[in-house]
Amino acid sequence: MGKNRVIKILGGIIGGLVAHKILLRYTNRPESLSHLQSEVDNYRENALEMAAEFNWNADDKNRIKKEALKNLRSELDEPHFRDVQFSIKAIKAMKEAERLVAETLDDVI
Repeated sequence: MGKNRVIKILGGIIGGLVAHKILLRYTNRPESLSHLQSEVDNYRENALEMAAEFNWNADDKNRIKKEALKNLRSELDEPHFRDVQFSIKAIKAMKEAERLVAETLDDVI
């Protein structure tokens, strides 16, 4: 698989991982915490495995970050996120989302 394809996939995985981190933090359903933590762990393992395939430069990381933010926005529009009080359109929430994506990217790569 080529590096460009892996960037798209990795961006999707990181976007999903961050979406689940946000859901884990802001959910109104405490009974879901264990399942959500498992999802975060699974996404993280997939991201680590995929990231190990290539060496990543700053441009690659920026492309992954953009892809992750795009995927995060679409994930947060999904119906299973409706009970969470986190609006990606709010400035404060967007900054938190960008921070989480950057932290996750640094953790994975």
